[in-house]
Amino acid sequence: MSDTAITADDVLRIAAYQDRSAALQAMVIAYSYHRVAADLAERLGRETNNWYCYATWTSKAIGESLDLRAGSPFIAGFGRRLGVPRRFRRLFRAALLTLLGPSYQLGLALANRAIFLETASLAVTLWDDAPDRFLKVSPESDLTPAPPEFLADLLSPADPRYLKDAVRFTREAAATEDPQARAELMLGASIALSAYEQARAQASLELVLYRPVRWLTRVSWRSLRSLVTRKPFPRIRLYAAAHADQPWLTRKLESSWSSLYTRHFFAVRTPLSDIRVGMPLTAPAGVDLDEAWAPIRDERVRKLAEEFVTEDREASTAGVADWVSYQERMRFIVAYFRVYHRVRALYAVPFAKEVADGLAEEMERGLVPEAVGDMLDRTGLRRRKVYRYPSETDPDAHEMAHFDFAPFLEAIPLDQPAT
Repeated sequence: MSDTAITADDVLRIAAYQDRSAALQAMVIAYSYHRVAADLAERLGRETNNWYCYATWTSKAIGESLDLRAGSPFIAGFGRRLGVPRRFRRLFRAALLTLLGPSYQLGLALANRAIFLETASLAVTLWDDAPDRFLKVSPESDLTPAPPEFLADLLSPADPRYLKDAVRFTREAAATEDPQARAELMLGASIALSAYEQARAQASLELVLYRPVRWLTRVSWRSLRSLVTRKPFPRIRLYAAAHADQPWLTRKLESSWSSLYTRHFFAVRTPLSDIRVGMPLTAPAGVDLDEAWAPIRDERVRKLAEEFVTEDREASTAGVADWVSYQERMRFIVAYFRVYHRVRALYAVPFAKEVADGLAEEMERGLVPEAVGDMLDRTGLRRRKVYRYPSETDPDAHEMAHFDFAPFLEAIPLDQPAT
């Protein structure tokens, strides 16, 4: 793929391609976000960041966490923080892979692909003359086939008003000559996009963070019984069930584990610093925190920010106790946006040149699904697909590994309600 602007077909092809590992796919998406951020900067400038700058580095962190091979930096870092002795590291890796299971990689990767598809498809059509629309993975739609159960369990509903706000703020930012007004509008667009995509990611985050506990307390012994009786059981329902519906012991262990993970293990590396979400957010070198936290003049943007943060800077920038909480996540993310809003280093290429060149080649792989024309017409997607579960050890993971997005996509106009 050349350095020309990314198109809707490019976004669809990148998200739909299935023959990449979960970690590599996340890295391709990270590089694609970088390219989208650069494309938007042609109209919006680089004085302030757009949302896709932040998504670049987050997706790169996801890719690093999905690399579970021997010698994985993610697993090595996990072991160091837990103080695992060197002689026990192979055993530790085996135990961690058992607890995380294949649904950790596959579930997180599918959610990452879906969010990239939805947010990037919005960005690449911002300046089109056609009515604004975005591609949405719609397992709940009457226009798409009956989905496998895990798809509905991995993508939570989100309020489409946030996408409308993101489009409106971005277009106004491109039209204004006032640098301060543009900065606030771009901040508003970033908050709105995160409010949408973090809601969409809620179910997959719960699956990823709660899965180790649910495997220990609810799935492991059922797996043994299933092997003996040769009767399958619906694992995805146990993994994706609501936290409130779990037995008392499972709920307690889930809360403790997700809190431990948040405080000690989850971080996003940026060009200037490693942001540990369990620690208070601090300003990087060159950022005046008083200036970054100046009152927002645009009433619409201020009200949007106030859905998640207050003017109490210390409370808003405090570390997150549990990353599963949508409100806590968004509170930290909005604070992060305000503090890093003018850190232009986030526009930097997130990989060394030879790696970036390889990822650019990866972006060209695959074909645009033939149904895209039908999707844009919102017709022709009524065929149904029957999923038969094979007799693998983890049939839900097998289904996720062979999942195709294309039949479950809709083009959603932003002037109509999106379910």
